[in-house]
Amino acid sequence: MRKIRWPSPLGILAIVGAMTLLVASCAPAPTSIPSTPTPAPPVKMRIGLLPIIDSVPFYAAEADGLFKAAGLEVELVTFASAFERDAAIQSGQIDGQLADLIASGLLNAQERRIRIVKTTHRGTPARSMISLVAGKASSISSPADLKGKKVAISHNTIIEYSADELLRQAGVDPNSVEKVEVARIPVRMEMLAQGQIEAAILPEPLTTLAVNTGGRLLLGDGQTGTGISVLEFRIPFLEQNKEAVRAFVAAHDKAVKAANADPEKYRPLLSEKANLPAVLKESFTVPLFPETDIPTQAEIDRVMSWLVSKGLIPKAVPYSEMADSSFLPRK
Repeated sequence: MRKIRWPSPLGILAIVGAMTLLVASCAPAPTSIPSTPTPAPPVKMRIGLLPIIDSVPFYAAEADGLFKAAGLEVELVTFASAFERDAAIQSGQIDGQLADLIASGLLNAQERRIRIVKTTHRGTPARSMISLVAGKASSISSPADLKGKKVAISHNTIIEYSADELLRQAGVDPNSVEKVEVARIPVRMEMLAQGQIEAAILPEPLTTLAVNTGGRLLLGDGQTGTGISVLEFRIPFLEQNKEAVRAFVAAHDKAVKAANADPEKYRPLLSEKANLPAVLKESFTVPLFPETDIPTQAEIDRVMSWLVSKGLIPKAVPYSEMADSSFLPRK
């Protein structure tokens, strides 16, 4: 009788292993499930505003969800004064702000703190941004009549700069008028209405209010564009968040286009955010805002010359260190 030789224990293990591999090779390959990438958290930024007309597109972008759609978490912070706003950006409490060219030049005088990325408002032939208005009780009827008269301003600000530029372009020496310091705009308006001063430099909507109550419009920056306002960011934040700033500027520009196309839709923001006087709520309209715009070198250079002439800065800041057009959307 023939004996059957069984494989050794090691051989049995080898056979079992081979069969296991064979079965595994015949089994269907498992379906791979693609992993969903984790979305990047939204970039947070705080933007300082003043309760003025220029702030309307910022709040329009917020209301229309444009910042959120751009992947941004934006907090709009309203300040009662430009002084408080500028202190906040210097201390890093805010990342960007709505400002004017005089404030921007002063911020960059000793060290480069900010960079302008967009124009937010400027006077147009249809509506000036900053104007020189004579009081209803004043005998002033033309710019030439201002010589020797008292004009209420706020020294070393966009208001005084506008006064000097408007007078100079009208052929009147700015040194021929008596500039009276009235820093608070509502007080300036009240003094003009009460006849305590003969003329004043006023921004909108107070220019319209002054004219509606008997004042006479003498000069406005609709042709000169001296009262430019801008959007600017702290340079460290700008360098670390270039794409986020581009997204913010693009969202703001979309809001500007929307407001220009349908100003009535955004009229409530004037009353709510821009301190529009109650008597103007029904008649004052949302102005046209500049689209995809940045101050020119000539505009910046003109401001620098004025700041140097007043002794407010030691020397002019180059245009390239004040403004950067690369953050604007392509037209």
